[in-house]
Amino acid sequence: MTDVETAVHRAGTLPGWSSVLAVVAHPDDEAFGLGAILDGFGRAGARVSVLCLTHGTAPKLGASGDLRALRTAELQLAAKALGVDSAELLDHPDGGLGGVEMMTLAGDVLARLEASPADGLVVFDPSGVSGHPDHVAATAAALAAARHADLPVLGWTVPSTVAQHLNEEFGIGFTGHEPAEIDLVIRVDRHRQRMASLAYASQAVPTGILWRRLDLLGDHEHLRWLRRRHGTAVATDDAPSVLKVHHRTGDRFEIHVRDHVLSVDQPVGAGGEDTAPTPTELFVASLATCVAFYARRYLHRHQLDTTGLAVDASFRLATKPARVDRISLTIRLATDLPPSRRDALLAVARKCTVHNSIVTPPDISVDLSDG
Repeated sequence: MTDVETAVHRAGTLPGWSSVLAVVAHPDDEAFGLGAILDGFGRAGARVSVLCLTHGTAPKLGASGDLRALRTAELQLAAKALGVDSAELLDHPDGGLGGVEMMTLAGDVLARLEASPADGLVVFDPSGVSGHPDHVAATAAALAAARHADLPVLGWTVPSTVAQHLNEEFGIGFTGHEPAEIDLVIRVDRHRQRMASLAYASQAVPTGILWRRLDLLGDHEHLRWLRRRHGTAVATDDAPSVLKVHHRTGDRFEIHVRDHVLSVDQPVGAGGEDTAPTPTELFVASLATCVAFYARRYLHRHQLDTTGLAVDASFRLATKPARVDRISLTIRLATDLPPSRRDALLAVARKCTVHNSIVTPPDISVDLSDG
């Protein structure tokens, strides 16, 4: 009996979805990580699809030649071994998903859902489990798409004890979760997962981290609810769903976001002490910063100089109702941008998350809690 089996705290079953979409970064993630879970859905009668956001063409184990064709063939073999109904590969950069616009990745997931509807999504934990930034980006894209489509999302994780074993034995950076943070512990059959994993000769041999992890996990896998249907989000490691605002003194408040504390105040003329920006200024600043973030990602992705990148912002207030009436933003660069890139950069910047949230306003509720 493995350490994990003795620590099982919350036995459960997979949700009774009739169709499932697994969103992963690379061909092999669906086998190495999610294999036994996808097999479990398939055995229960669900139609299982896989969307890989890259072709996984970063060379490994000395692989050479047409890596695109090789990885495609490996995925098809693995999908057949797992009983997966369909598997699609996209062309985003292996090792560079974090540099792709999130709305682009989420749009790809939504396009797949439109072509092949699913009752729910299965992804890696927001930590990426192994720490790979592509895993983190793929899960973030799936969650963004799930919010739009109002679909539930299950995230695969490992217990903290397993992560600790692997990190100590191999000097790697797995992230696990304590029992209280894990929602489902399911019993699985590893046979098809092992067969599917062997299809990836370019990625893994029958030794090392993968096989040690499977041995440690035994016949159990661990899942967390990252999102439930009808807009019920579940707090994740990299994108908390809740922040708190605390009153300190006068017109000064503190905003607590994860381990960060921001302050707001009012100018002296408005009755405050001017110790921090106003909430309205932070609102405009969040838009300007989001535009800068998207602009930086665009420049980096196209290997353009980001030196001196800055965004100037000005705004105008209006009344009846009190609001920000106009915001003007100017993106500044230290070097000239090629004419062919100017319109594209502006198009990307205008689709940043904060801008989209202003153009397409979110549903906002304000309630009162006593005590």
